[in-house]
Amino acid sequence: MKGRLFYVVQGGLAGFFFGTSAIFIRFLPSMDSFTIGFYRLALATIFLTVPSIFLIRRTLLETLKLKGVRALLLGIIIGGHFAMYISSVKLTTVMNATVLTNTTPIFASLLSLLFYKVKPSSRVSLGILVSLIGMFVIFLGARSGGASMVGDLQAVLAALLWAIYLVFGRNVRIGSNPIAVMIPIYLSSSLLLCTSSFFLGNLRPPSSTEIPAIFGLAVFPTALGHTLSFSSLKGLQPYQTAILSFLEPVVASILAIPLFGETPSSNALLGSLLIFAGIYLVVSVER
Repeated sequence: MKGRLFYVVQGGLAGFFFGTSAIFIRFLPSMDSFTIGFYRLALATIFLTVPSIFLIRRTLLETLKLKGVRALLLGIIIGGHFAMYISSVKLTTVMNATVLTNTTPIFASLLSLLFYKVKPSSRVSLGILVSLIGMFVIFLGARSGGASMVGDLQAVLAALLWAIYLVFGRNVRIGSNPIAVMIPIYLSSSLLLCTSSFFLGNLRPPSSTEIPAIFGLAVFPTALGHTLSFSSLKGLQPYQTAILSFLEPVVASILAIPLFGETPSSNALLGSLLIFAGIYLVVSVER
């Protein structure tokens, strides 16, 4: 039986791999968000499907039969999340994009209250308030340091879409093989982004200089990061996995300093600290 440390390592690695996402996106300046998302998810689908056919074929077929339709619907939500997140990274600072995208637990708590009448405790309510103040502080400084109000809002929307996926996709995830269930989710996401890129973007083959960044996006934060995060839930409470995902903005912000010269502004630092404090109050409550 695997120990708790095994799942902690999985969650920590997931957070680290998530942190590379914004960096790879920044190395694709001339490719639109829909096209980046399409290649990212299409390749991730291939990377997960090929070995699954040989290693877990029966599990894959059973998952597709029992949960395939619901997983495909979840993929549409995830496709929107990726499009908003990628666009936010292109428009605002790496720190703002990654910190605001990690406000997902706040929205998940609000959605649980609205749709499932799960009343938040006073601690959770305080956490939501503190995080909202942090978001406002970041918005106040959005005109300085290369940040963008539009990009910040897109990051918040990405967080909301991810919360919708978590709250309404719980029944799909329970008892599922993490690799088998992610395949139909990624497949429908890639098809949505491909269609969006065709009509709203500029769908084109990647250049030779863009291929490494696209492969990096597909392998590290997508195929590895999201699968490890999903798998860590087998041995950790959801709030513990969420806390480990806070490594994303830390890793991304540290890498952005030498690579892009992005030194976080005082507003971004203060707002980020408030958001992290608020999220901790929300996710550290046993459900």
